Amino acid sequence: MGEENKLDDLGASIAEIERLLGMRDAADANPVKENKKYGQTYVRVSKDLHEAWLYLARPKEGEYYTKEEILGILEQNGVRAGLIMSNIIAMVKKGVYERSIKVAMYKDCVQGQNGYYEYAIDTTEINRKNPKIREDGSVDYNSVNLFIGILKGDKICTYHPAIEGESGYLVDGTRIEPARTADLPTLKGKGFRYDEATRTYYSELDGKLDLKDTYEIQIKNVHQIKGDVNQLNPKIEFNGDIEISGNVESGVVIRSTRSVMISGVVEAAEIYAGGDIVLKRGIQGSNKAKIVCNGSVYADFIEHSVVKAKGDINSNTILNSEVFADGKVILTGKRGTLIGGYAHGRKGISCVNLGNNVEVKTVAHAGLETKDYLKNQDVMKKDVYLRDQLKVILEKMNHILAKKKAAPITKEDLDELNALNAKKSELTAQLKDNIREQEIISKVVEEARYAEIRVEEHVYKGAIIAIDASRMPIQDSTKYMIYRGVNGVIEGSVIVVN
Repeated sequence: MGEENKLDDLGASIAEIERLLGMRDAADANPVKENKKYGQTYVRVSKDLHEAWLYLARPKEGEYYTKEEILGILEQNGVRAGLIMSNIIAMVKKGVYERSIKVAMYKDCVQGQNGYYEYAIDTTEINRKNPKIREDGSVDYNSVNLFIGILKGDKICTYHPAIEGESGYLVDGTRIEPARTADLPTLKGKGFRYDEATRTYYSELDGKLDLKDTYEIQIKNVHQIKGDVNQLNPKIEFNGDIEISGNVESGVVIRSTRSVMISGVVEAAEIYAGGDIVLKRGIQGSNKAKIVCNGSVYADFIEHSVVKAKGDINSNTILNSEVFADGKVILTGKRGTLIGGYAHGRKGISCVNLGNNVEVKTVAHAGLETKDYLKNQDVMKKDVYLRDQLKVILEKMNHILAKKKAAPITKEDLDELNALNAKKSELTAQLKDNIREQEIISKVVEEARYAEIRVEEHVYKGAIIAIDASRMPIQDSTKYMIYRGVNGVIEGSVIVVN
């Protein structure tokens, strides 16, 4: 066998080994359709169309490949983009034969970026009402933050517009498109200005920053009081939020149309708020303090005070107080103790310990109160009465109108008809108001439907469990209980720990 045949056999063996090792894929190797001149020249394209290789058969003596011929071979085999011209030119100039050379490489697309706002403040701190838990398990109400203070001229945020991505391609020319990018809406609200040149928002006044929703900010006035509030300034009223850094002494009255946040201890004061109330150091009310709000109350402790909230009441300890929540009464942390007094949560009560070992009378009530039942009865009775009255009036009006068919209506009949019509309008308005009342009380009933009292640890003798109109005195201390009202009867079950 001649040397030339040996080389041919060796080349064939190497090619076969390359195919076995995955270096060549026979299914992706496309022989050139017109290969009379160059024999076994072929193009191999990866299945994902990311790469292409060219294998040039050795030409006959005196013949050679041109760049144009190679480009034609690649085009013929569907390789149209990502050409590595340096490799192609080198194959022509140096006569690189019988070797598989990479001649094309895909280009991935470059993803763009959506527009976004870069805030100069920590927005996670705005209206943070979930207090931190201390190492001892108690709740740190100092971490509750209703306000983020801001000064006139402070930078709020800067907008970064969307950046479009760049297209890529596969070696066959197919384009790889990046995901579309989008700009965000401009911020709306009040209390700030926008610098178009820098796309930056600045505060126009001293106050607090609120994020109403994703694309609305409000900067509102806050009445800030540095230090204590005492009898030298016993009455504070403000159409907005109030923030007090010190203590609030006995006899002080505070009224706010929005929220109130007090960093110090509150004594026997009265506080009324249209929003939330945060008492970071708690309240010692001496049986004279009164806290009322349309939002929720957050307090480290509540002692000898009356507290009413449209939302929830949250505390570490409630001692000898009367608390009323249209939402829940929640005592958390390691202590989480409710001792003495009366606690009502329409949607339920959750605590760690209820009562104490000296059997102090402690009433925990969930669900509907007596006043709710009475109001519901009154609304239903009024509905029946108004409908009966309207029925009588309509009958009288129809009777007068029926007489008109037999004879002309008299002035007396006309006067009576007008009077009946006026009364009908009055009763109809009352009925509509009563229907709205029914809707409100129905919502109250629905909110209270699944109310329960949950005690994570001790339920002491002397405590009284009350749900709706039912009461159940605790005769013997127990632990880990959930109490629910079932068909007018209070049923207790042990908390199941998974």
